[in-house]
Amino acid sequence: MPEERGQYLAGAFAFVFDQSGRFLLLEERADRRKYMFDLPGGTLQPFEEPIAGLRREVREETGIEIGSVSPLCHLKYDVHDSGQPILVAFYVAQAVSSSVQLSTEHAGHRWITREEYDTNQYTVSLANEETRRLLDTYPHSDFILQ
Repeated sequence: MPEERGQYLAGAFAFVFDQSGRFLLLEERADRRKYMFDLPGGTLQPFEEPIAGLRREVREETGIEIGSVSPLCHLKYDVHDSGQPILVAFYVAQAVSSSVQLSTEHAGHRWITREEYDTNQYTVSLANEETRRLLDTYPHSDFILQ
């Protein structure tokens, strides 16, 4: 396991909520991961601040601008798609609008409620138990009223 600074990739992802309290899931393309969804976000560029990188990634992937951003946690994963370890910052963010214009990186999108997430079989690239735990961590209903 690398110990020196700079040997980890960095990423930022968010539960992006609309004004109705739904959060955004992005459908992976079939050539990448069939039947899997992801949270908006991605790998940061060198020396990029996490929230700035999150805003950039969400804009690039969805065309959405995000307003308020609140931190949830940081998680370390031993292996990223690139084979390197990655440190990921997770956030809760408020979408300025819910009008999505997908990039070619994803096949589709869905705005869903927490109840829909719990009752349907959404497979998220972040392990489903971790996704539920992160959702439980933050009182998102308070967040969307701000």
